[in-house]
Amino acid sequence: MNEHNLIFDFTPDPNVLIALTHTAILPLDALCELIDNCIDSFQYATLSGLKIENPIILIDLPRPSELSRREGVIRIRDNGPGLTPEMAEKIIRAGYSSKNKFDSLGLFGMGFNISTGKLGRITKLYTARKEESQATEVTIDLAEITRSGKYELEGYRTSKRDGVGHGTVIEVSGWWPEGNSNSQFVKRLIQYGLPTIRTEIGRRYATLLRDKKVRILVNNEPCEAFHHCVWHDTRTVERRGWGQIPAVIRFDKVIYNQKKCSNCGSEIMSEMDECPSCESSSIRTVEERVTGWIGIQRFDDSTNYGIDIIRNGRAIRIAEKSAFFEFVDEFKKTIYDYPADQNYGRIVGEVHLNHVPVDFLKQDYMRTSPEWLRALVYLRGESSLQPKQPNADRNESPMFRLYQGYRRVRNFGKADMYMGYYDPETNEPKRISRDIEREYYAKFLKKMPGYFDDMEWWKLVEQATTPPIQELPECPSCGAQNLKERDTCEVCGDVLIPKNCINPDCNNQIPKSALSCPFCGISQVPKIEEPWICLVCSTKNIAGNTTCSHCGSDRNSENVLSRDYLLKNSNKSDELSMPGCSILLADGSYSSPIDVNTFITVNPTIPFNQTEGIPLVVFKGEEIDIFIDKAHKVFRAFRIRPEQMIAAEVALYIYDMNRQLTVKQYQGQHTLTNLEWQILKSKWSEVLEDNADKIRADINSLFDSIKERLPLLFGNVIPDVFDDLPEDEKKNLVINMLGKGEDISRIGEMRIDGTYLKYLDEETITGLFNKYPDRFLDGNFWIVPFTGISGLPDTVLAPIQSRIKQTFGNCLSDISGFARDRSPEPGISQRARMSLDYLVQKVAK
Repeated sequence: MNEHNLIFDFTPDPNVLIALTHTAILPLDALCELIDNCIDSFQYATLSGLKIENPIILIDLPRPSELSRREGVIRIRDNGPGLTPEMAEKIIRAGYSSKNKFDSLGLFGMGFNISTGKLGRITKLYTARKEESQATEVTIDLAEITRSGKYELEGYRTSKRDGVGHGTVIEVSGWWPEGNSNSQFVKRLIQYGLPTIRTEIGRRYATLLRDKKVRILVNNEPCEAFHHCVWHDTRTVERRGWGQIPAVIRFDKVIYNQKKCSNCGSEIMSEMDECPSCESSSIRTVEERVTGWIGIQRFDDSTNYGIDIIRNGRAIRIAEKSAFFEFVDEFKKTIYDYPADQNYGRIVGEVHLNHVPVDFLKQDYMRTSPEWLRALVYLRGESSLQPKQPNADRNESPMFRLYQGYRRVRNFGKADMYMGYYDPETNEPKRISRDIEREYYAKFLKKMPGYFDDMEWWKLVEQATTPPIQELPECPSCGAQNLKERDTCEVCGDVLIPKNCINPDCNNQIPKSALSCPFCGISQVPKIEEPWICLVCSTKNIAGNTTCSHCGSDRNSENVLSRDYLLKNSNKSDELSMPGCSILLADGSYSSPIDVNTFITVNPTIPFNQTEGIPLVVFKGEEIDIFIDKAHKVFRAFRIRPEQMIAAEVALYIYDMNRQLTVKQYQGQHTLTNLEWQILKSKWSEVLEDNADKIRADINSLFDSIKERLPLLFGNVIPDVFDDLPEDEKKNLVINMLGKGEDISRIGEMRIDGTYLKYLDEETITGLFNKYPDRFLDGNFWIVPFTGISGLPDTVLAPIQSRIKQTFGNCLSDISGFARDRSPEPGISQRARMSLDYLVQKVAK
């Protein structure tokens, strides 16, 4: 055996470069890799003390027609400080890693090779420095490298290009031929379309663009910075035990400091002055600073929510959800904290984690790294976000606090900070239509005043809890209030709604309804008029009539059952609408999709010449528009659900559109009843199916509301109520406190301030009502009068009060008993639901 030392050629096979081009990466991410190199050059200039005026990145992309001719070039240019030949060599070297691992985005030369290699076979790098007279240029031709089997590239020192005094230009061309796995890669990038590419770049580099640290142009059009549609920092909700919780929580916190080797990146013990891995003495302290904000979007969405996590200005993760909204407990079970309402979320944010390492393609952070774990502990804590989960009482993170204020949307308006409208039929706020949300968001994207800021959005929050009040305009002369439609003041006769006299020689302002001018006497009715059709009763009237000869309506009166009138006097209900409604038919096929739009009318829908309203009005065409009067007697007294009538109307439409199924083969199947059942089952099964668990949950919700009010209801007798409780009820009280994690040593002070009342069980609350009915009635919790009934002798009043007390007491007994019954009979469930509905309807708003 030869004893002398052997020398091995460690240069990899050129096919390694080709293999890199098969790395999984998306076209837009490949483009961002090249943008990152430009941003790194600006960061390098800042760290080196060089000043770059107006940093800019210019991106030129080929047109689809050029790609089809196998022409064109992708060009990325910056006006950074440029590179020396030595720096250029390192950037294009596969596997090269910058010594500065903490202040840059590029990090790995491999990312440059992968991105350029997937886009095209030929990459040219041109770079010039301000203080040098010549530029450096090198070409990477992957096909030539593979053919020659050599890595050596010929670089050139050449004259500077016109207009490029300093900066770097990267040009990619030579599109991969058909049959190659990357042949469609650049095509996919271009097929995104320039507007989409600009929008996505604006999202990934939003913070840099917003702070004007750089401008990015794609084919000479600027990329606009993405803005989250969040409520203003000053908006808050109030939560018991938490006080005011703002809609946006900002933070800037150093959570840890560590010593790192500048050469290899290894962590170094605080007492050491030299890296034990590479023996380098180049040591720096890396500050683990977490900055940014989390907040509440003005609308919720099934996908458009989550946290953008940013490293040195580039969003590595967009709308991240699992890291913030899922928690894995000590038994490896995943707890899904958010969203809690029908999978619609609205928590968003931007978190900067510049110190946390990422994978070599910057698709994600290193989630097992101690830097990542420390950041997550600060941001969302070491427990589930749900307050009743283990260790949640020690969670003081920003996300935990925000979650307590905004985890659900149950009360539209200021209570939960959500847009809505006031429903006069139910006397409660309802959610605003998603159509209106989309309209407002479109205006936000256009940065329209009032919509880009949240002033117009906030009006919809405020209107949700404000019952509509009829406007009574004041007369400017005497100050008297008049009905909105009056054109003259009833008190002083001054003109409120004017028009100009049609006589040009007069031209005085007269009441809008005036048939003749009081100044010149000229008739205000045009002399040549066509007969007109009354919109109310469809009667044809002669031209001179100002009122209908049949129904007496004014000529301009609207038909209250017309679609235009109903649209102006109703609010769309997303819960009762069915976009793209399609159901299974008797022959096994599905009906053609039809959009069903349901609106809740503000006023009763009363047909002409009738005194009683109708439940709903339907318009059928390319879509089905249903206007429903939820205050109608059929819903209030007959206990028929709006969903049932809507389903019946849609079933009739589907039946008529598929009459070919009435043949003998499908006899008895293609019926209105079966179609209505299919609609109810597919759309509203969860809403209409009233099972024991749902009733029990609604009962618990009512008792929770009562418990919250008990300290107010019993303000001056709180200690007496505690003393009067039987021993078994006091025992149950202590058990409930322990179950809620409450410190029972505080029971003495809780006995004084009344906070113990919220731990009473349902049976005890029922007993309190039977003993103190006046504390609950007379508008205190329920609106029914009790002691406030006046003008009656005691012989009449006493039986009335006894009946009221018995009715409410029986209903409370029904639902409290049902809450304890684990397997109730159907009849018992129905009785509990009726008792619960009665109690809920009487709650004082």
